[in-house]
Amino acid sequence: MRGVAVTLGAIALVAVGAGWLALGPSAVDAPRTTAPAAATTAVAPLSPAPRPPATAAAPDALLTSDLIALFDQVLAEAQADSKATLMARAPALLAKHLREDWRVRALGLLERYVDMQEALRTLQPPAANDPAFLRRSLEAREAVRRQYFAPEEIEGLFGDQIRQDQFMAEKMELLSNPGLTPEQRAAALAQSEQAWLSPAQREVRKDAVAHLDVMRQTEALQARGASPQERFAARSEAYGYEVARGLATLDQETQEWNARLDRYASAPESEQARLRETLFNESERLRLSGALAMRSAAAPKPAR
Repeated sequence: MRGVAVTLGAIALVAVGAGWLALGPSAVDAPRTTAPAAATTAVAPLSPAPRPPATAAAPDALLTSDLIALFDQVLAEAQADSKATLMARAPALLAKHLREDWRVRALGLLERYVDMQEALRTLQPPAANDPAFLRRSLEAREAVRRQYFAPEEIEGLFGDQIRQDQFMAEKMELLSNPGLTPEQRAAALAQSEQAWLSPAQREVRKDAVAHLDVMRQTEALQARGASPQERFAARSEAYGYEVARGLATLDQETQEWNARLDRYASAPESEQARLRETLFNESERLRLSGALAMRSAAAPKPAR
């Protein structure tokens, strides 16, 4: 389906359990630094604590989450079957992304990162919907980190991830607390989000929540057979004119795509080869089989 530029997106904020062969986002030549913002929380924190005040000493430019993403990229590119092979290939791979005066230090950090990831693999992963177990898992992960990295290295390399984990742990605790009213729970969640997440992370979370809200509203509109005019009015009231207009365009493109799929699927096999070329462009033809398979899987099964 061809996309429409709207202001909504989705991302998962949980950062727990990762094998040392995981592939991270593309790294940049010089890892970015983000000035931490002030925050406090009443919950006993893991290390690091909520974001340090902006008046703290300038952070080390090498020690950022971007370096961890680069390490994950190097691990994937090295295709090594042992640590010795990895460390032999790593200098050349790091040299493609890091300036020269950072490479020796980064190589040492990479070796400790690999050792830490191997140790983390021995931990039991967090259980779903068990806040107490998640807390214990996060504490165990933090204890492993301390074995391989100094406090300032943990803050720079893993601080954002740890704060996201803390937020998710608090969120699970609040959602499972039967003693809170909906209003109290919402206020506590907002306070926890403010304490643990950076402005950029809060913006990502807001977009993710908005994306889910749009999906739920669209499903409800479809279920009651709302007209295009009714959809536009409901969306415009909830999300504004521009988003409603983008979603209306997406609805139209989806309807047009489904119509072409219907025509192709219902045509005789002798006609499908010609329709494949005339109804779909090159990129659409690449996903045609998958789209038809999904439609088939979603179709209601006849009752026996």
